[in-house]
Amino acid sequence: MKFLLLDFDGTLIADNGGLAYDPATVTLLPGVAAGLKRFGDIGVRFFIVTNQSKISRGICSEADVVARIDRVIHLLREQGVHIEGAEWCPHRLEDACDCRKPKTGMWKALQRRFFDLRASETVMVGDSDRDVEFGQAIGCTTARILSSYPRTVAAEYLVRSLNELADILLAPADRLYQFDEVVEFAEGIHAQGHSIVTTNGAFDLFHAGHRFLIDEAHKQGDFLIVGINSDASVRRAKGEGRPVQNEETRARMVARFADAVFIFDDDDPRPWLPKIRPQVHVNAATYGEQCVERLILDQIGTKLVLVPVKKELGSTTQFLSSSLPSD
Repeated sequence: MKFLLLDFDGTLIADNGGLAYDPATVTLLPGVAAGLKRFGDIGVRFFIVTNQSKISRGICSEADVVARIDRVIHLLREQGVHIEGAEWCPHRLEDACDCRKPKTGMWKALQRRFFDLRASETVMVGDSDRDVEFGQAIGCTTARILSSYPRTVAAEYLVRSLNELADILLAPADRLYQFDEVVEFAEGIHAQGHSIVTTNGAFDLFHAGHRFLIDEAHKQGDFLIVGINSDASVRRAKGEGRPVQNEETRARMVARFADAVFIFDDDDPRPWLPKIRPQVHVNAATYGEQCVERLILDQIGTKLVLVPVKKELGSTTQFLSSSLPSD
């Protein structure tokens, strides 16, 4: 990854529904500056691509739009983030232009200005279907900021902020294991006399409640190994439409806070617990003392620790519900 293409309204600043507003009042969305700074620190370059039909609809002038973009570029520059170029489409859908996303005119315009731009090295970030379709049309990776827009086109990554996207894409890859590798990793830990803690789950749309569970699990021993339910496993448990993030994305999110992460296709951890042989296994308290893996844990001499669920930290279902359009 060398380049980020960035939508504007709903991605860098709040989307106000296409209304006009004073450029001087524009502020960055939470996580924008921090996330882009992290990407910039590893050499990623940034470009804005934005539909601005409010120009052709007479809501504001092109100069007003340029002023808003310049304001954002200035705010980011103050945070050490450099936007190299920006393209905007002033047209309405009915104008049938070649530049309005998801058409690719703005990408082609950027390529004429920046000859080293390559779709294979680019991630497109936006908050709507047309942003995802635009990224797919040019052949790059796509990431979507969770918003009130209906999601009918799947992006590779679904996140709540650019900082969260950085969490995923910059996660340490050396903590992601195949199952046979994680068993070998566990054997090495046992041989050294250290203790292993395990926990597992879908960890869909990673949130503060997940982080609390993992942090509490880490306190129970020397090394934390986390099993991530595969996409097929999550669908069997939660139905169609879940997970909202694919298994690789979910594993990358958790890998920031664990010593080893692996993906498993079973419905629960019983098949793999005897092969890892943790000293402690951690569950959310909602699963109770007589959880499905209790018999296996007793057989292999593993202590069960239950972590209380803090409802104030939220859940994936709550985050998804809050992103839906209101009636």
